[in-house]
This record gives sequence, C-alpha cells and structure tokens, in this order.
Amino acid sequence: MSDVAVPEGFSVRVVRRGDTAVVIPTGELDYGSAPALEASLIRAFADAARRVVLDLRELEFIDSAGLHALLAARRQAEAAGKAFSLVAGHNGLERTLEIAGVRNAFSWAPAGDLA
Repeated sequence: MSDVAVPEGFSVRVVRRGDTAVVIPTGELDYGSAPALEASLIRAFADAARRVVLDLRELEFIDSAGLHALLAARRQAEAAGKAFSLVAGHNGLERTLEIAGVRNAFSWAPAGDLA
C-alpha cells in the first residue's frame, strides 16, 4: 500500500472492474486510518479508470477524519475529471454522514452495480 502506515484492524483494497476502480476500506475509518484510505484513493484517481467507487459496506465506523477523507476524495475526483460515487454502508454509517450534513454531497451507486 505504499509507505503510509496502516493501523492494525484496517485495510484498503482496490479492485478494477472494467473502467471502474472500486476502493474497499475495511474496519474503522478514523484519524489513524484515514491517511491509508487517502493514499489508495489518490492512486485510484491517478489510474486510467474513468470512475472511482468507494464501497463503504465493510466499514464499521467513521469519525471526522474519515469524513474529511471522503470530502477530500470528492474534490480530488473533480480535479482529476473522474466520476466518483459511494456505495452505502450500514445504517449507522449513513446516519453519521447525514448528521454531519455531507450525505448529499456525494453521488451514490447501488451495490448491484459492482457485480
């Protein structure tokens, strides 16, 4: 994953599906793990993929640093001219995005689109 430290219990994998890079973080997205996700997203945006999808289904938790990473990714996608969308995680995660007032800042993709 590069030289970014990845906390125990957190991982990020990137799966290429045609012209889409699917970024899948697993575990808790917080101050300690956000840099690892950001590094993976930067690589995905630099890749030849036309579209980047961030699949949140394997996330257990997100804090303000994680929210910041998601918003930074949206800005990076715009700068790179890439389509960027999220796949919804569990209800608590979606509620966190809603309470923070950022849920509507993102485009959402159905999980079925990743099959």
